[in-house]
Amino acid sequence: MREFQDFRQRAAAYVMRRAPERAGIEVLVILHRDAPEAGVQVPGGGAHAHETIGEAAIREAREETGVRGLVFGEALGNMLLRAPVYEHGHQVTTYCWLRSDDARDAWDHTVVSTDEDDGERMRCEFRPVGAAGIDFEMDRFLPQAAARFAAAFPVEALAEGAAEAVRAPGVAAPAPH
Repeated sequence: MREFQDFRQRAAAYVMRRAPERAGIEVLVILHRDAPEAGVQVPGGGAHAHETIGEAAIREAREETGVRGLVFGEALGNMLLRAPVYEHGHQVTTYCWLRSDDARDAWDHTVVSTDEDDGERMRCEFRPVGAAGIDFEMDRFLPQAAARFAAAFPVEALAEGAAEAVRAPGVAAPAPH
């Protein structure tokens, strides 16, 4: 007989973009202004019972950063953590990449949510993927995210203004949020 374990499901988002004035792909990182020991992270948090992992990734990115123009790309992989601090002893984080057309390079944001993150102050910055400096192994799937983003949105398509029509293999165009 199979054994099923309860766990906390999280979504984490690599919010990616190409800035027209700079070469390369950038990823959005967050720094907790009131808790510098939290290091450099990517947006993420617990999925609600009614959400798909993509919906949770978009919601968490918006709540924690206020980033605009998000479109879901795809789920990349999962990381399982076991620790007594989690309600059920386990946490699974599913990493996704999202595309953003937000033109801001850096900004401050105060989290507005219905959970314990409400009121947290964040510093949000788009950084080059190779110099993102993401801590706590949250960059585990970043190389795959950058490769899939680059395949979905090649520089040539952006120059021609056809980025919306270019998608990674097997990825359907989602409705914008």
